[in-house]
Amino acid sequence: MTERDTSRAVSPVIGVILMVAITVLLAATAATFFMGFEGSLSGSPTVAVQGEFAVDSGGHELAVEFTGGDVVASENVKIHVANAGCRGVGSVTDRYGVGELGVSGSTIAAGTDAQVTVGNVCPTAASQLDLSRTEVTVSWVEPGAASGQVLYRWRGPGA
Repeated sequence: MTERDTSRAVSPVIGVILMVAITVLLAATAATFFMGFEGSLSGSPTVAVQGEFAVDSGGHELAVEFTGGDVVASENVKIHVANAGCRGVGSVTDRYGVGELGVSGSTIAAGTDAQVTVGNVCPTAASQLDLSRTEVTVSWVEPGAASGQVLYRWRGPGA
């Protein structure tokens, strides 16, 4: 063999080594990204929520139904009612714990209902509740934190 034949064999070997190194680097970068991303999502619960709107003698009502998902502490679930019309009183915007909306117990699981009614969100002088321009947001707030995750949002027919 001549010297010229042996020097050509080095180039393909170096190319293969570089391709393997680049592949390993890309795989490590992707794994770091996805593992870090997964860790940030693991603290938030998964909860299925739906609303059932009804009209009765007290005006409008909204039943917020927890239909499935993780069991969560009821103290961590907040319901924000914005622009609820309370006949005889005016507009009300407030944030409620689920206990104020008829939920008893320390946990929320499938089958739990919270009620947005005239008796729960309006002052006692109000005669009817108008939810037509209202937005109701159900949120899970992490213990010790000011912000959290929106689980459900409902808008009245005129909102």
